[in-house]
Amino acid sequence: MRPRVRSSGDASRPDRELLIGVHPVREALRAGRRVFHRLVLRGQERMPRPELAQLIESARSISLAVEEWEPDRFERLVPPGLPHQGVALEAGPLPDVEVAELGARAGARSWLIALDGIEDPQNLGAILRVAEAAGVAGALVPERRAAPLTPAVARASAGALEHVPVASVTNLTRALEELKRDHGYWVHAADSNAGDDLYQLPDKLLEGRLVLVLGAEGKGVRPGVRAAVDVFVHIPMAGRIGSLNVAAAAAVVLFEWGRRARLRDGERG
Repeated sequence: MRPRVRSSGDASRPDRELLIGVHPVREALRAGRRVFHRLVLRGQERMPRPELAQLIESARSISLAVEEWEPDRFERLVPPGLPHQGVALEAGPLPDVEVAELGARAGARSWLIALDGIEDPQNLGAILRVAEAAGVAGALVPERRAAPLTPAVARASAGALEHVPVASVTNLTRALEELKRDHGYWVHAADSNAGDDLYQLPDKLLEGRLVLVLGAEGKGVRPGVRAAVDVFVHIPMAGRIGSLNVAAAAAVVLFEWGRRARLRDGERG
């Protein structure tokens, strides 16, 4: 799919976002899911940087305008206090994704994540980075009680947000039930106080299409959402701390899924 490019304009318009930093900008250009308006670079860099040259090459390959601004003007463009590495991309928002689209696009073995009450952009971005690295096909996020998909999330995810389709849903429980009923998913949830030991879980419960539900730190998965969960798991702790940060917990569970899947594939091979 060729990225869509439009003429430059005002980055403050509500239909435009400003992505800053090398990683978010590079991944946005690679993914090509947004409408692009212009790539802006901070002028007077002390020496050329290879990553900037790569961004310029990527932009020009899709006929995207590349502008070099004086440092003072560039600093007024980007949010104060955020490291920008001299790079900003003016782009449209990510396209909306429906739950049915996530369910239909997946193969026989597909993983999704569902985030219940993750309101901190840094946590949301970190989870999406983990999910993309683990091979997750998409994410479900409630419209309320969740961090919006802002450039801050894109930055915290190191650009992974560009590659993980996210469906914003009005009712997470109904969305999970739809995935189960119409697309054959089984729903798992991480819970530090309940469920089976992750490492003792039978292989048969980790086959096929899976959704991992993650709740907010300190609150966990809400009761209404818990009703749609088929399997609860906990991560055994060897130290005095009783639980992990939600992004760390996501990494442990998802990469354990991946380890088990590779073992099964090896046995079948």
